[in-house]
Amino acid sequence: MRSNVTIVAIALAVAGCSKSSSGGDASPAPVTDKKAPPAHQPASEPAKPGAPAVPTAAPGASMEAPEIPEGRSKPPTVAEWSAAASVNTVGANSAPKDCVMKVVREWLKVNCSGKVKEVTNMDGFGAKNVDYFDSVTPGKSADLVVRVRKGGAIKARILREGGGASLFVNWPSQNAKPSIMALQTFSG
Repeated sequence: MRSNVTIVAIALAVAGCSKSSSGGDASPAPVTDKKAPPAHQPASEPAKPGAPAVPTAAPGASMEAPEIPEGRSKPPTVAEWSAAASVNTVGANSAPKDCVMKVVREWLKVNCSGKVKEVTNMDGFGAKNVDYFDSVTPGKSADLVVRVRKGGAIKARILREGGGASLFVNWPSQNAKPSIMALQTFSG
């Protein structure tokens, strides 16, 4: 099965080389991919020039994990976090209220507000102030910023009154991107 890129390249080559018998340019039929995306795969909005595509999903549907570079970069700036789109591979109905998760380069940020008690069961975070940063203000909010690595898994629980959140990230070493970047409701 040919990829869309191959089909478009063939169409462009045909359009550039073909001439009709009357000597004018032949206009090839538009190339379309008649295959609809699978129901579990979200659609993407077209990107504005110079801006990354922002994945969108139907209410209750989950998103795919974004592409993440394998390098090491400095933590993102406040402006970069503000411009980043939310990401979560669990459906909206499973996502915790008043929590958001974003990705910039290889960095993942989780913010939960509300009556936060503590963050527990942190696993796979690496070295504090190098691979991850955290800020917990009991009764108000919890922020976690962690470097996501190929071949790694990250877990944590954010305990709050009225319902907490569980974070789980898994990037199998054989995959090009994480298979799971989930922030879901936790009661316990």
